[in-house]
Amino acid sequence: MRMGFEVSVNDYDRELYTTFKTVLEQREGESSVHVLLKVLAVAIYYEPGIVIEPVDVDPQYRPDLLVRDVSGFPKLWIECGQVTTTKLDKLASRYPDAAIAVVKRYPREVDNLYERVEKEVRRPWGITYVSFSPDFVDTAANHVSGKNTCVTILSGNEFQLVINDVHYETALYRKSHEAPGYRGKRSP
Repeated sequence: MRMGFEVSVNDYDRELYTTFKTVLEQREGESSVHVLLKVLAVAIYYEPGIVIEPVDVDPQYRPDLLVRDVSGFPKLWIECGQVTTTKLDKLASRYPDAAIAVVKRYPREVDNLYERVEKEVRRPWGITYVSFSPDFVDTAANHVSGKNTCVTILSGNEFQLVINDVHYETALYRKSHEAPGYRGKRSP
């Protein structure tokens, strides 16, 4: 099923006010929740040049969203929904200068993945996570249709979404890994 989205992004912290239009193909087996997570990720991480589901990035993996640096390499790699620690480990090693973001539905999903990444990913400090209040994404996904108008308002950790004239509010739950401290010799 093809779904069109016209998204108004209003991010007060970054003083960013723009619109983003896209058409997404809901693949067989892909839920409307996953499609909506991509749209929400666009609103949270919007930068000029953001691309949804690019195909020419990595020979092994495809991001849900991507922002490239001026040389064409990944600057911001975004995964929505399910992602393995193996994939995150390889991405963090292949693209050490890229930020990696994971967008999940629930804080408990973030906490679970965060703990596994701490144990299984060699360079986790470039990985950040964001999720929403329980039932926010599932309930809002019920209003996704073939043609969608979305207004997003982001201020601090408060996020509002108006999708097809239905209003939702949520807190954003954010988490990231700390960079390792310096372990070399200290000068006298």
